[in-house]
Amino acid sequence: MFWMFLIGTAGSGKSLLTSSLEKWLDSSELSVTVVNLDPGVDDPPYTSDVDIREHVNYGEVMSRFGLGPNGALVASLDIAVSHVDEMREEVLETERDYVIVDCPGQMELFAYRNSGPLIVSSLRGQDTALSLYLLDSNIAKTPAGFLSSMLLGLSINIRFDLPQIHVLSKPDILLDDEVEKIVSWTEDIYKLEEELDSSSIGLVREYSTAILRMLENLGGTTDVIPVSAKNMTGIETLYGELQRVFSGGDNIYGEL
Repeated sequence: MFWMFLIGTAGSGKSLLTSSLEKWLDSSELSVTVVNLDPGVDDPPYTSDVDIREHVNYGEVMSRFGLGPNGALVASLDIAVSHVDEMREEVLETERDYVIVDCPGQMELFAYRNSGPLIVSSLRGQDTALSLYLLDSNIAKTPAGFLSSMLLGLSINIRFDLPQIHVLSKPDILLDDEVEKIVSWTEDIYKLEEELDSSSIGLVREYSTAILRMLENLGGTTDVIPVSAKNMTGIETLYGELQRVFSGGDNIYGEL
């Protein structure tokens, strides 16, 4: 089995991309299992084969312990750790080629608690896996927003220790030349530096330059693939990159 963990900030489009990827793989006659890891989601745009909500009742956790939404999510994920082996067995019983895992929307609560990486590593076991890190077009359209998104992606990679593919989500909300500019920033780091110099001042420029130099020392920014889950565009290109990584292709952040 090949595992894909979809990770990104709240509202970045993880659930919709999960649905679109499932449809695309199914239409290509490839078998796929969908896993929902968000205990607080109400109505995801897909039918999950394995669902954390069957093992943890988010509403009950919130009520029983008198917690708010974020606290209940943290507690639910901590409780879910004891059910990971059951969930993995459920996935294995489907006997399909690909597994798409839709991770919780509150990425910081999932990634920076010990339960998040533990759930990911236990679910995948020794199977080949990668993360799809979604850069939200609303944020990544500015040089500073793009750079901060890339830095967050690096942090996420360190937490989960998986090869990582960067996806520019919701490119359909941008103009074509805006999408092209974002892609060019990953292909030529000096174009991004020029944009940062002309659009930022003071400490923001200093911090941005320092981060850029760090990324440059690591080999530069990783390519980003524009994928519109709404229009079903870019998925074929994404699939090609998935195959490259699954077959052992290198990935800058996956080699840290």
